[in-house]
Amino acid sequence: MTGHDVVPASSFAVCPRCAHDSPCPAAAAVVECNSCHLYFDGPAAADPGLRDHLRTAQDRHARQLQATLQAAKDRAARRRGLLVDEDLVDVEVVRPAAAPSDTAPLDPELLPSVVEAVEEDEDLVDAELLSAEEGQGAGTDVAEAGLDAASAAVLAALDAGARQHLDDVRPEKTKAAYARDWALWREYLDWLATPERAGHRLPDTAVSVGTLVGFVTWLDAVLEAAPASIDRRITGVTVEARRRGAEVPKDATVAARQALKPIKLDKVKAARGRGKAKALTPEHLRTMATASPVVPAAPGSSRGDYEVPELARLRDAALHAVGFAVAGRNEELSVQDDTDFVLVPEGLEVTVPSVKGRPARTVAVAYGQHPETCPVRRWEAWKAAKEEAGVAPGGAAWLAVDRWGHLGSRMGPDACRQALTRSGERAGLPVRVTGHSRRRGIVTTGRRHGKRAEKLRAQGGWAANSPVFWGYIDEGELWEDAATEGIGL
Repeated sequence: MTGHDVVPASSFAVCPRCAHDSPCPAAAAVVECNSCHLYFDGPAAADPGLRDHLRTAQDRHARQLQATLQAAKDRAARRRGLLVDEDLVDVEVVRPAAAPSDTAPLDPELLPSVVEAVEEDEDLVDAELLSAEEGQGAGTDVAEAGLDAASAAVLAALDAGARQHLDDVRPEKTKAAYARDWALWREYLDWLATPERAGHRLPDTAVSVGTLVGFVTWLDAVLEAAPASIDRRITGVTVEARRRGAEVPKDATVAARQALKPIKLDKVKAARGRGKAKALTPEHLRTMATASPVVPAAPGSSRGDYEVPELARLRDAALHAVGFAVAGRNEELSVQDDTDFVLVPEGLEVTVPSVKGRPARTVAVAYGQHPETCPVRRWEAWKAAKEEAGVAPGGAAWLAVDRWGHLGSRMGPDACRQALTRSGERAGLPVRVTGHSRRRGIVTTGRRHGKRAEKLRAQGGWAANSPVFWGYIDEGELWEDAATEGIGL
């Protein structure tokens, strides 16, 4: 049956969970409830023989998932140089309790237990780390597999449920970025449809070699987008097209990235956008911590000079020092609580919570050499100040402070980023620092002071094969045993 075929809903199936009547074809083997979206046996499954086929297909699908997941784990382990345990992935088919009727419904709730095994590997669950090609070929070719109609129906239902679940657990920030990519794709198709060009509006899902390469060219020549943005938008459009049921050929994404290569190598085009975040250094932290609290009035403003409240200064000094020490992302810092900080004789043991599918980590933060930038002393000073202001201990670690010095609610990711950028501007730093400046800075600074790469990687929670992390390591080692040092020049 193709996507254009319509099978009349000539029967109804009663959901065993919510008792809702869902219309369906009389020949349906699996039905999705219109109310609670549970997948269960359809009218055709009343046949005992067909019901056995469904169970067999369910078991087969679980084994296929297990093999796929194990292969993914093997690839990840090979990239990291690790041995693979044969029991690394274990998928168990969870059978639901039998329904009151003659047929026991298939339970798609087994899907989350399967997906949990996927989420153990950061490279698999985080959409931002997946290339467009890595998502290709996840479906099952029914004809090649030689499956009967009942098995094909079960696989289709399970695949649909898995895709929906993975979309549900995708971070909202990633979804928003992909939505912007898709909006730009539709704008490109509108531009292509003008009379002086194609003269015909293609369907949104018409993703091919020609349209995707044209999209890259349009982003470059018309919108003058940064190469890194174009690269990510290729992935966003590919993911969104597949989510809408389109078959995106692998050679289309390969061709698009080939078209992108000369754009990345063009120095002028590579300079578009904000570029890479500048590395934050301990010297920058000291400059910000010791800057004057008085902010001069903007030219023409009637408000006059403004003095940053003491609570805000204490918070910013602690936030910047701790964020640098733990290589914290804005999202990670924003969800920290007081209980994530444990004072020990050596310093602080700081828990960095899980965000965007990444595992939580607990890192050691030693006492600093300078009181104004010591993350341990700065945290203790801020914690004492907010408790003195009436905040009960154990709540949000980082709180908003208004211009009058009143404490507010938990800071969000954008507030953490803005606090760092604002402090840098007020201190007159020669570079614009952003949230990612902390992560780049701790690696480059640590490596220059002889810290082991593995220690630095664990501190920031980078994947073992992260090209970003190893790029920072190379930057930190630039002058270590320089090729021209001491050779008699």
